[in-house]
Amino acid sequence: MSNLTNYQIKKTKTAIDETLKLIFKNQNPLLSIISGTSSFSNNLQYDSLYSNATEDMATYHKEFNNPKSFLTIGASGEQVINAINSGAEYVDFYDSNLLCQYSVSLKIAAIKALSYEDYFKFYETFDYFLFQKIVPYLDDEAKYYWTNLYQILGTISPNPSSILTNLLFVYKKLDKQLIIKINPYLNPHNYEKLKKIISSIKVNFIPSDLYNLPKHITNKKYDVINCSNIYEYINYSPNVTLKKAQIYRDFIIDKLYPHLNSNGTILVSYLYAWSRKLKDDFDKMYQETNGYVVKTGAISLEEYYYYLNGLTTQNLAYSYLLEAFHNDPIEEIPTNHVQFGQSKDMSHDLALILRKK
Repeated sequence: MSNLTNYQIKKTKTAIDETLKLIFKNQNPLLSIISGTSSFSNNLQYDSLYSNATEDMATYHKEFNNPKSFLTIGASGEQVINAINSGAEYVDFYDSNLLCQYSVSLKIAAIKALSYEDYFKFYETFDYFLFQKIVPYLDDEAKYYWTNLYQILGTISPNPSSILTNLLFVYKKLDKQLIIKINPYLNPHNYEKLKKIISSIKVNFIPSDLYNLPKHITNKKYDVINCSNIYEYINYSPNVTLKKAQIYRDFIIDKLYPHLNSNGTILVSYLYAWSRKLKDDFDKMYQETNGYVVKTGAISLEEYYYYLNGLTTQNLAYSYLLEAFHNDPIEEIPTNHVQFGQSKDMSHDLALILRKK
């Protein structure tokens, strides 16, 4: 702890205070409704956390050409870990959620400290005994954050691990076999290899949303830039527009593409339960219903028919995105479906790839 500067201590104390407020809010969902906050607000500085990713990285990481430098969303941390597994020697990760700095550090330290099975157990339970094994491997800021958070939660509950599981890492946990299937680093051989090399990899946190990212990466270039499914957070119900898709496209081409090395790759967006044929079907339905789409949230029995057919704001955003990039050399890579999205065909998701020749 003595290695922390006064600024780092103040910043981390603020993060702990905001985490406690977030836990209280998650315990009282009515507060979220009153405040108008949403998990799809892309400007929340302190937000709930994912314990696992929701994308099939096992498929789309095969499209990357032995990357040594990586820029990726922080999110659950699995995007960062899979970047290292793919060969990255340097990883910058960005996120508007400042708590991701601590959650990604926790995930890296957990790999260093725990066996394969204990790693899964920890992210199922956040068991305090296992956490004690992780502590020596945490960087100083993350150690300050997590040890103090466990201690504070322990004063208000006999089971602080349960609070973390249910009120901080609140987003849907996938089935263990699916988590293994979509994450290359969770091949047992890859996991053991990671334990040996991960300490030597440079990992740097950039506290930024996507559109403010360029000012943080001036004069930097990468072999891979991963935008994950951030587009969904930008062009989100109930205000989905073609203009937002076009602004996103222009940002990718004009602001991020120049930061690619030769033969580099951008994951432009990850789309759930989507394909080119589904776009054609969706566009036809959208025209036939005079622009009707089912919005997010609770739906009526009448809306359910349209929902089953994929007439949703999520798919409207996807259709607009493909339209925005229609003159660009985007590659559409089918991936395994990961339980999210809604359409008539749930057989696979889609990764949109842009390469720099």
